[in-house]
Amino acid sequence: MNLKNSIDKEGYIILSNVLNNNELEYGLSSIKDKMVDYKITKKFIDNILFKKIIKNTDFITDPHYSKFRLSNHNNSKDASLFHGDIYNNTKSELLNIYTCLCYFDDAQMELIPGSHKYNNPGFSIESYNKKKIIEVKRGDILIFHSNIHHRGINYYKTENRRVLQVFRVFPDKETYEREVSKLVIVKTNESTFIKNFIDPIMVEIVKSSTIMGIITFFHYILRYNDLLYKITLIDLSPSDKKDRYVSYEAGSSMRFIDLSGNYNLNVNIVTDTNVIYLPTGTYYLHIFYFILAVIVMFFIIRCNTNGKILPKKKIF
Repeated sequence: MNLKNSIDKEGYIILSNVLNNNELEYGLSSIKDKMVDYKITKKFIDNILFKKIIKNTDFITDPHYSKFRLSNHNNSKDASLFHGDIYNNTKSELLNIYTCLCYFDDAQMELIPGSHKYNNPGFSIESYNKKKIIEVKRGDILIFHSNIHHRGINYYKTENRRVLQVFRVFPDKETYEREVSKLVIVKTNESTFIKNFIDPIMVEIVKSSTIMGIITFFHYILRYNDLLYKITLIDLSPSDKKDRYVSYEAGSSMRFIDLSGNYNLNVNIVTDTNVIYLPTGTYYLHIFYFILAVIVMFFIIRCNTNGKILPKKKIF
C-alpha cells in the first residue's frame, strides 16, 4: 500500500526517524531563553522539513502552508481534548489539507483513525472507541488529514515536549489554488468566555488523568455533533459554514511579514495572507438573547397578572 492510500484510509502516517541530529539541532536553534526567532523556524520548515516530506511521501509534492507554531508543553489548553484542525463542511469525503508535526522530543498523540472521512450527525460511541495512542520519537514527522480528531496527551510526564506544527498544508499548487478560497479561520481567542474561564481551567485539568478522561468523553460528544462553539455562543451561522473548511484558531497570532525580533513560544505565525480570517460569530448569541428576552417577557406578564390569564375583552 502506498502512503497516499494509507493516509486516506487511516487519516495519518508517521515518517520515522527521518530527521538527523544536526537537522533537529538547527530547528531548535531558533529557541533562546524560551524566546523564538521564527525566521529561523521558517527556514527550517522550507529548507529541511518539507524537503524531507517531499522525499518520503508520494502525495505532498509542492506544499503551500498558511500557519506554523512551535511549542513546548504550553499548547495544552487548546490541544489536550479531541479536535480537528479544520472542519469539513463541504460534500467532499476527504479533506486534502494536512497538518505536519515535527517532533524534537519523544511524545504521545491520541487520535481516532477514520474520523477524517465524515462529518456524521449524531454522537457515535463506535467512533470514540476507536481512539488510539501512537508513540512518536525525536526525529519523527507525523502527517494527518487536518480534520482527523486528535489530541496531545501526557504533556507533563517529560521535561520537554518540543514540537513544530505546520498547519493548513496544501499538497501542491493546483490544490491550493482550487481550495484556499473555501478556507475560513475563526479567532476563538477573541471570546471572553473561553479566554478568561475555559483556558485557565484547562491548564490545570490536563494534569489530572481521571478528570481529563471524563471531560474528554463529553467534549467529544460536543465536537462530534458540532455543538461546542454553538454552546459557547461564538459559532458561525449555518450559511456562513456551508461549503467551507472552517478552522477555529485559539491563541495569539502574528503575520510572518510583520515579525521583528524574538517572540514567545506557542504563537501562531501566519504565512499566507490570502486566507480569510473572521471574528467569532454572533448568530447563536442572538438566538440566546431572543430566547432570554421571551422568558423575561413571560415572567413580566405573569407577575403583572398575578399568574392569571387576563380575560378577553368583548368588542361591541
